[in-house]
Amino acid sequence: MLFKKRRKKANKKTAVFNKNFSLSKQNIFLLITCQFVNLLTLSFELSWWMLSIIAICLGWQLSIVKKLTQKPNKVLIAILSITGCILLALTSQALGLLSTMLHLLCLSYVLKSFELNKRSDFYQMILLGLFVLIASLIFQQSLYFAIIISLIIIFNFTLIIGYFAPSKKYSANLNMAAKVFLQSAPLAICLFFVFPKLAPLWAVPTAKSAKTGLSDSVKVGDIANLALSDELAFRIKFDNQVPAYSQMYWRTIVMERFDGQSWETGLGGIFNDRLGNHSGRNVVYQYDFDEDKTMGKQFDYQVITSPTYQNWLYALDLARVDTTRTQSNEIYHRQDYSLYNKKPITQNTSYYVTSYVDMPLAIDINDYSYERNLDIPESSNPRLVEKAQGLRAKYTNDEQGNAALIQEVLTTFNQDVYRYTLNPPRLDNNSLDQFYFETKAGFCEHFASSFTFLMRAAGIPSRLVTGYMGGEYNAQGSYFSVYQRDAHAWSEVWLKDKGWVRVDPTAAINPERVESGFSEQLLREQAASSNEAFSLLRYSNNNAFINAIRLQLAALDYNWTRWVVGYTAEKQNQFLAQLALAFKSLKDIEFITVVKNALLLIGALILWWVVRQINAARQPRSNTHFYQLVVLKLSKQGIDKPLAMTPKDFVLVIKKELPEIAFEFAKFSQLYSSLEYQALDYKQKITTTKAFKQSYKRIQGKL
Repeated sequence: MLFKKRRKKANKKTAVFNKNFSLSKQNIFLLITCQFVNLLTLSFELSWWMLSIIAICLGWQLSIVKKLTQKPNKVLIAILSITGCILLALTSQALGLLSTMLHLLCLSYVLKSFELNKRSDFYQMILLGLFVLIASLIFQQSLYFAIIISLIIIFNFTLIIGYFAPSKKYSANLNMAAKVFLQSAPLAICLFFVFPKLAPLWAVPTAKSAKTGLSDSVKVGDIANLALSDELAFRIKFDNQVPAYSQMYWRTIVMERFDGQSWETGLGGIFNDRLGNHSGRNVVYQYDFDEDKTMGKQFDYQVITSPTYQNWLYALDLARVDTTRTQSNEIYHRQDYSLYNKKPITQNTSYYVTSYVDMPLAIDINDYSYERNLDIPESSNPRLVEKAQGLRAKYTNDEQGNAALIQEVLTTFNQDVYRYTLNPPRLDNNSLDQFYFETKAGFCEHFASSFTFLMRAAGIPSRLVTGYMGGEYNAQGSYFSVYQRDAHAWSEVWLKDKGWVRVDPTAAINPERVESGFSEQLLREQAASSNEAFSLLRYSNNNAFINAIRLQLAALDYNWTRWVVGYTAEKQNQFLAQLALAFKSLKDIEFITVVKNALLLIGALILWWVVRQINAARQPRSNTHFYQLVVLKLSKQGIDKPLAMTPKDFVLVIKKELPEIAFEFAKFSQLYSSLEYQALDYKQKITTTKAFKQSYKRIQGKL
């Protein structure tokens, strides 16, 4: 019975508590603004129909605030909810599990704003908003995006503070929110570095976001379109030696099938694992990676890729993943010497590679691979086939003859009227005949495709390789940045006793592209053709000051990606181990003892701070409280104030007993009386309260 009575009493208090819930007009506008900003961070991941529902709900809320319409009833809210759920069910397969969950979260967030009837509803709104913000970090982890998210979190904190202090100005609430955020930052940083990074209980499902970068199917003209983008593809940091620009061919995808219009990989899922165990009918490497074996010149480097939602990785030839430093165990070597990740790259991914640039690729080739790289579609590009047959009749089918044949094709590209451009004429059905004999203007894939086709038609096994060429060096961080505009295509021909040999027709057409990057002509074409509204990279091409700022910002983001985003459990263990060695070398004491004492000290300080805050919260902070504290101190000095005596009469007593503080006490008493007994407006109350507290501090200092 006693328990039931207490529960009824608590329910009555809760009813009164919820009945008194209300938001000021300023806070309602702030809430709508918070919703808009929070959802904006996920706008690129939401479908058009979800964005439409969000726009309708936010517009409806604004019209309610301005009293243009009434609040929707439960039936309308139910209709919106059911409609959203039906659309989610219909599109869930196309969206993927992760995107479907995010859509459901955003739908709940916008609809919940129509049900702010209790304080708990308001708290749920705040939590949903914070969940939306944190979810956006799944898709973007750059330093500058993290700063934007931090500012938006402060903005959300301002909404909470504004609810509990509706009379305060927005600037004051914003200032307090920023202070709370900054005060919590040291503890968050400490926990980030030392709190154990436990494996998640479940894996985050892969998002079906739009794929970026190179594709495993390439038509003539695709890479020219990709070269219009200034989006970052990946970064590289070399350990010691750095290759020349003309050696930076970042192998990505090897194309061995041609259907007359497009090139495809055609390798299925044939890999060898990172330990060298082979699977599939073809051996991937013909070499045993023996540490004691001389393998020629090598480059050691780290690659940090940007999210592409594809599986391809980047490396120089001949690449070997450094298993001692690479923490991922999902990177494989493909049969065609490219690197492949088991799962799509959905976030910044780091791996270490050693490349042996002098090693030949596949000196021995099996019959299946040999025939596959000679295959051309029937009745495809007959003029090129006729050209290849003429070349084959001119040169013998041996090492010297094949070398001479290749050189003649490259000489033709160099001496004829061929033109290297990002804006080539349109080709009918991607016809290589039309390009080679008529338009004679194209980008790297035009020349590489026609060259590869010619070689196959002439009886020389060849294939198309797509990847990236070169890289921009950033002296601020000593690393290279490779952008989508650096996408490139070249050919590989198989020659006896040499294996797969790289042949880049672009070097014959536009040597500057291979030796130093885009020429001034290509940069102008890119600027004129690109649809990107703003690109700092493009504006910095002819401005040294802007370029220096851009490189500095890029270096900051690179270090953020390397040390913060890439701070894994393994790196944490290494950090703690180094910290242990540092402590042991500093003093001859056990590291565990130091850690225990440090944790005890930190725990004691946190406990002291919490208790202090609780005690401070329990103490009344009214004006009378401060006045009584002064009276109590005066009582300890033998000057008592009778309960019936007014503050004005007590001033006369102080003037007689303690004349040295009489003036200040008179001012203090006057301010107290004004706050307690006079009707002051908001500004007067703020000013008087501030003066009252300052007077209180001065009196405390004199007593």
